[in-house]
Amino acid sequence: MKSLRNLSIKLKTSLSISVYILAVLVGSILFTVYNFQERLLEDRIKSLEENVKNLSESYKDKIIVKNLEKIDELVGFLKSIKSVKNVFILDKNETVIGSTDLEYLGKLESNFPKKDLQKIEYNLSVDGEPVGKVVVLYDIKEIKQDIINDIKKIIYPLSLIVGFIIVASFLGTFFISTVLVNPLIKLKESILNLFWTGFYNLKEAVEFKPKTKSDVICVKGITEKCWLGSKNGKEILFSLGEKSIKECPKCEVFSKLSGDEIDNLTYSFYMMLSSLNDYINKLEEAYKERETLSCMAAMGEMSAKIAHEIKNALYSISNAANYIKNNANDDIIKEFGKIIKEESYRLNDMTVSFLNFSKLIEPKFSQEDLNEVIKNSIGLLIYDCEDYGIKVDLKLDNNLPKTFIDQNLIKQVLVNLILNSIDAIREKNTENPVIKISTEYLKNKSKIRLTVEDNGIGIKEEIKGKIFKPFFTTKPKGTGLGLPMVYKIIFLHGGTVNVESVYEKYTKFIIEIPVNRSGKDV
Repeated sequence: MKSLRNLSIKLKTSLSISVYILAVLVGSILFTVYNFQERLLEDRIKSLEENVKNLSESYKDKIIVKNLEKIDELVGFLKSIKSVKNVFILDKNETVIGSTDLEYLGKLESNFPKKDLQKIEYNLSVDGEPVGKVVVLYDIKEIKQDIINDIKKIIYPLSLIVGFIIVASFLGTFFISTVLVNPLIKLKESILNLFWTGFYNLKEAVEFKPKTKSDVICVKGITEKCWLGSKNGKEILFSLGEKSIKECPKCEVFSKLSGDEIDNLTYSFYMMLSSLNDYINKLEEAYKERETLSCMAAMGEMSAKIAHEIKNALYSISNAANYIKNNANDDIIKEFGKIIKEESYRLNDMTVSFLNFSKLIEPKFSQEDLNEVIKNSIGLLIYDCEDYGIKVDLKLDNNLPKTFIDQNLIKQVLVNLILNSIDAIREKNTENPVIKISTEYLKNKSKIRLTVEDNGIGIKEEIKGKIFKPFFTTKPKGTGLGLPMVYKIIFLHGGTVNVESVYEKYTKFIIEIPVNRSGKDV
């Protein structure tokens, strides 16, 4: 039993069906042979009786006149019939006048041999008057044996046919089982690969082709097209997240397209991956938010303790440097005074930026057209872009709904990102420099996506995870507060910020802001 348990489903199915077909065929053959044997025995006995009757009638006249030569001839014919052992011809007085055994001539029927034989009696009569009788003794065992021998001749080729059917059924079932089980094997491999890869790139575990050639509209309204009937079904599925596993199984269209139970299981696994991906993204966002809040809290506490002291110290240093610059006769001392004053101003600016970042921002929400806010923000920096020969490529979604935002804070976000793009392009000295800004309405998520992309120097892979941390910067005179401020503002809008970048090729910031979030929700 253990060895059978360890066999694959394909072998188990093939063996089970083959054994079942074998049992059905053997049972059917045995039942048929038994009934056929009984019917053959009955038919052969009737045939024997008919032969006895016909031969007796043809020699009836010879028996009446006791023509011994013809009577012996009749005995010879009857004896030649297979399985006939004894023949007796009796006259009307029931005296033997012809027999296969001469010693019984002249004797009565009561003296016939008492062997294990069956008897056929045929009475001869003329106009109702008995004129004689023919008695034939035959061996029924011999008839049965002949029937068995004849059946054996049929059984042999029939066994070959049964063997062929069993082999064909095994191979056919094995092939069909392989086709049916393959999706399960792929599903198992996908599950194992997920554990090996640590649940990264969940999309790679999803492999399916559209169930229809033309796109199918989502009747649930959670997306424009049904992911099972779309070429970019994988992207649609992962954009749905947990909505897929909550809504799709209840959909009639999904039930029609999802196929049999195995396909249904596979698609359920894909929907589970989509939901899992959604939860992982939410956890990452929550982790980032926690880190941001922790930084804000720590910085707020620090700023309350040291900001006052720093500003007082800087004020004193600046005044002293100014006095030295204006009253010293030595040019070197004047130059150092100038440097001290400039650096104190720079340190003061950094302190102000630090205080602005750490203090609580209270957004003033109003319903605005994000496209217009973007155009206004670009207007502030368009001359900077022209100075460096940078093209600004706008692709704004005209179907964008209005949403509740603080337009001044969003302008600050855009200015920070565009200035970063200008710096990245200048650092790389890019040919055909361009900054691409686009908006898109994600109806299924009820969000607006804002993308800012440049073909500048890009971000090294090892520092991608640090760019939103306060005071982290790769610029010689940077404060490291620009991107953290961007993150903080978008966080206050209930949105998310993600970055895609390939070093020395491009950088893309992707911002998603909920459409239905108002000032009261913050």
